[in-house]
Formats: sequence, C-alpha cells, structure tokens
Amino acid sequence: MRERKILLLDDNKDLLLIVQIILKGQGYEVVQACCIGEAVQKIKIHQPSLIMMDVFIKEEDGRELCSQLKADPATKGIKIILMSGIEDGSNNLQAIGADDFIPKPFDYDDLLERVNRQMAGVEA
Repeated sequence: MRERKILLLDDNKDLLLIVQIILKGQGYEVVQACCIGEAVQKIKIHQPSLIMMDVFIKEEDGRELCSQLKADPATKGIKIILMSGIEDGSNNLQAIGADDFIPKPFDYDDLLERVNRQMAGVEA
C-alpha cells in the first residue's frame, strides 16, 4: 500500500488547519503549503498521493500548477482535487487534468467522500 500522504495548498491558513485536522483524524499524513513555490518543493520532498489545492492562491493560479503537474511524467500520477469558492471553478477539470473539484465552503462528509475516493485508487 502506498503512503496515505496528502499535500494541502491554500493561502488561507485557517482552512489549511481545519482540513488538516479532518484528514489526520482519518489517518492521512498531511503536508501543508501556502504558495505554489512552497508546494512544488514539498511535492518533490514528500511525494504525496493526493494534492488538494485552491484554484486561486494569492496572485497565482492553481489550475496552471495542476496542468504542469499532470504534464510532468514524474508527477502525472498524483491525484489532484481543486477547491474554490467560485461557482464556475469546476469548469474544464478534464482539460487541466484535475481529478475532482470541491466547492468552498465544503461539506465535511462530501470532503471525506471525495478524498477517500481518490485515495482508494492509489492504495490498491
């Protein structure tokens, strides 16, 4: 079984803490990043199975990072869930390679169901 490691990327530190608590309670190892540069370094170091990232991180665009990760042979197998408070944030998920989308504010049960579904594919 592969690592149950998740990287959280969001510029909202309160949200990072809340999601980390939820996921750790489910037995996942959680790594946090609050900007894309930090996330890129942590992806190399920690090699997460899943990345949950906000669509808009400060002045950066999480969709661009998603596309870059999915285009790179070294990271294309990492599952990616995008998160956003913007209604049309789920548009073009396939075009950028995202595996799922969670609207913010998120529902606790929906968050866990989506994370568990993505992680089931990597733990097989």
